[in-house]
Amino acid sequence: MDEINTIGIDSNSTECLTGSDSRKAKPIEASDRKIPIVFFGRLEERKGLRTFVEALQCLDSSLQQKLKITFLGKVVPLYSAELCHLNSQQYIERELKDRVSYEIVSNLYSAQAIQYIRDLDHPIVCLTSPEENFPNTALEMGQLPVNLVVSDTGGFRETLQLVNRQSGLYWFKPKDADSLALMISKAALDYPRSPTVSSRAELERVNQDLLAKKLEHIEQAFLRAVTPDESPLPKITIAIPYYNQGKLLPDCLARIEAQTYANVEVIVVDDGSTEEYSRDLFDRYSSLLPNCQFIRLETRQGLGSVRNFAVAQSTGDYFLAIDPHVLLMPFALEKFAEAACRSGAAIVTCPRKEVGAVERLVNFPGGSLPVLLQSNVYGQGCHLFSLPLLKKFQQTESKDIRTQSWETIAAAVVIGEKIITYPYPLYEYRVTAETGNIDQPHPREQYSLRQYLAKIPPAQWSPRQIYMLLTAIQQLQNSPPVEEEAHSRIAALQFENHALHAEISKLRSQIAVLQPEIERIANEAHIAKERVNAMETSKFWKLRSRWFHIKRAVGLPTSE
Repeated sequence: MDEINTIGIDSNSTECLTGSDSRKAKPIEASDRKIPIVFFGRLEERKGLRTFVEALQCLDSSLQQKLKITFLGKVVPLYSAELCHLNSQQYIERELKDRVSYEIVSNLYSAQAIQYIRDLDHPIVCLTSPEENFPNTALEMGQLPVNLVVSDTGGFRETLQLVNRQSGLYWFKPKDADSLALMISKAALDYPRSPTVSSRAELERVNQDLLAKKLEHIEQAFLRAVTPDESPLPKITIAIPYYNQGKLLPDCLARIEAQTYANVEVIVVDDGSTEEYSRDLFDRYSSLLPNCQFIRLETRQGLGSVRNFAVAQSTGDYFLAIDPHVLLMPFALEKFAEAACRSGAAIVTCPRKEVGAVERLVNFPGGSLPVLLQSNVYGQGCHLFSLPLLKKFQQTESKDIRTQSWETIAAAVVIGEKIITYPYPLYEYRVTAETGNIDQPHPREQYSLRQYLAKIPPAQWSPRQIYMLLTAIQQLQNSPPVEEEAHSRIAALQFENHALHAEISKLRSQIAVLQPEIERIANEAHIAKERVNAMETSKFWKLRSRWFHIKRAVGLPTSE
């Protein structure tokens, strides 16, 4: 629990804590000495938040009035279908408002949070995560003289045994609100009894042992990382589909020749280029680079057909399909191969560095199938695929489809294959004014993707992706219908339109009232102008002008 970073909220006249200053993390002394109950951990469903809130609702009303609940954790968005429109703060407020006294403590680091609990009056700390893990929360709380209500799941018992914690423990059945409510009631009935914990010397010894084990694991991991791998390097096939791109091919091939990785085969396939310059350059490089395969198709087949042809020709373990816009970094293949071998991933991706008309770094977040169906959240450009995966999922051969990598990635997601992202860009992508957005698919390509995935047998689908699809469907069903929302928006716009027309009519009425006065003033101005013109053209005015001219000539004052 490195940091608790939430937004404090006011609740039942109880001040809530915000800010990271530990001096603010002092518990509020209640005059009636309410029993402090603490939910310790991130405020999320996988930490047992819903079970805890439902347990509080199950408590007898008389006991509820005796409790002071503290949520000591970070506010996060909730992910279940029925709560995905709320964050944990909003959920707690909705469920507990006017039922129990509670507060959410925020912005405390681990040491501050532990000190906060130390300062409470015999608190009862609830550790409610239903997931099996090695919970640091149990390690931190087990060393304090506080009573613990703990989820009886894998990890908590083992961790508490490490610090020889045996008393003041109230175990409940994971995900069971009734069981948790019963244990909270028992702990409250025993309040303010303090548990027995190990001596300070014993706890220091345990912590030193744990630290030594952690350092040992780190050292072993480091040694594994620096020990040379004696296994043979996997062979990588680089396939370059080529069509009238003579100006781009030389630099692309030069970057491949500069690779630090040795076990490579290169297949360049000319998909029936029609430009004489591109055809001549292709023939020239086929003689300059005899170690590369240069294959010409006399008629254009399309990107999917060319990639499937290159896969059939490949003798490698991994396959990297790039177009001539791609300029590989010198260490790209080495890092791709290292990431694939260490992780066992079927696909390795990386950020894209764009150069040319646009200079930027594009990161791709990845995502589940519902997100991937909308757009390629893994990006187009440069991905390392295992060859067995590509042979299992042949790419669409329609000439109108250029999102074959997207299809393969989506298929891998569907069947639960491992996909990892190398954190730094391993290639540059040359962008021209004609390039456009290569990551945004056309509707026909989205349709093609759905057809592509529909061919995968249901038995091969990952249960997680089925769950994500069902969740997305449920969210759509629970959201307001698009038509209803559109009608509501149209009604609002119509109301605004009527209001604007009324304002225009009002302004026109005011102009009509002012019009006679405007005309009168304009008429007076016209008469005054005529008088001035008549005066300036009179004999008197001309004599007056000459008189002033003479006075200036002889040095007399020219004032009236």
